[in-house]
Amino acid sequence: MSTVVGIAGLTGKFAQCVAKELYANHNVTLKGFCRSPQKLPQLAMEKYQIEVIQGQFDDEAAVRKFVQGTNIVICCYFGDPDVMTRGQKIPIDACVKEGVPRYLPIEQKLAGVHVLVGGLIETFWSDFFQIFDSHTQTISYWGTGDEKWDLTTYETAAAYVAALAVDKNASGVFRFRGDYKSVFEIKKIYEEVYQSPLHLKPLGSLGELYNTVKKEFGKDPNNVMAWAPGCFAYWCTNGVAHLGDKLDNEKYPGVIPNDMEEFLKSHKKEDIATVDRQLGF
Repeated sequence: MSTVVGIAGLTGKFAQCVAKELYANHNVTLKGFCRSPQKLPQLAMEKYQIEVIQGQFDDEAAVRKFVQGTNIVICCYFGDPDVMTRGQKIPIDACVKEGVPRYLPIEQKLAGVHVLVGGLIETFWSDFFQIFDSHTQTISYWGTGDEKWDLTTYETAAAYVAALAVDKNASGVFRFRGDYKSVFEIKKIYEEVYQSPLHLKPLGSLGELYNTVKKEFGKDPNNVMAWAPGCFAYWCTNGVAHLGDKLDNEKYPGVIPNDMEEFLKSHKKEDIATVDRQLGF
C-alpha cells in the first residue's frame, strides 16, 4: 500500500520539488493544499496524480479535509508571521483530530520532523538575496569574507524531505547540507568552473549588517525586500544558525547531495541568477 503524503502550500517552488521527488522515487499518493489551485498547471496535476484541496491557511474545515486519509503532512508555507505560526498550528491540530501519525516540520502532539538545510543555493545566486549581481559578475558580502554558508540545492533538500516522508521511523530534528563554503571559496570555484573572474565587494561588518537590517525593519516591517535579504545573510553567516558537523546526510545514502561546484557545472554562467525561476512544475 502506498504512503499518502499531504503537501500544504503546493503552489510554492519547494513544495513542487518535493512532490516531483516523491512521485519519481517513492511509492506514494499525493494530496495538495493551497488557496489558488488555478495557479497549478493542469498537466502537472494529471502527471503526478495530485488531489488538490482548496482553502486559506486559516480555513480549519478545509485543512481538516486536506489531512484526512494522509499518513504524513508536509507543510511548505512561506509567508508572514501569522502564516508561519498560526498557519502551522492549524494543520497540526487537524492531524491530531484526524489521527494523522506524522507532521513535517513541526513536532507537537504527534511524531514530527523538522528539517534544517541552511541557505538554498539557487536563492543565493538569485536577485532575492541581493548578493550576486549577474551584470557585473560581483558578489557583495558582509563580514570578513571568511564566514561560511551552509548551502543546499532545492532538489537535494527536496530529496531528503521525500526520504523522510516515507521513513515511518523518522522523527525529531534532521540537518542536511550540500556544501559549506565562504564567499572566498565560492569565488575560487566559480572562476575554475567558468574560467571567468568573479568580483567581490565588501559592504561592512556583520555588526553593521545587523544595524542596517534593524533600521530598515524599523522603517517599515511590511517592506520585506528592504530588510529580509540582509536578515537571511546575517543569520546564515554569523554562526548562530550553523548546522554544525553532526549532519544526517549519511542516514539516507540514496540521496546524493549537490555541492556548489556541481551546481555551477550544471548551469551556464548567464543562467545561474534565474535558475530558481525554473524550479517546480
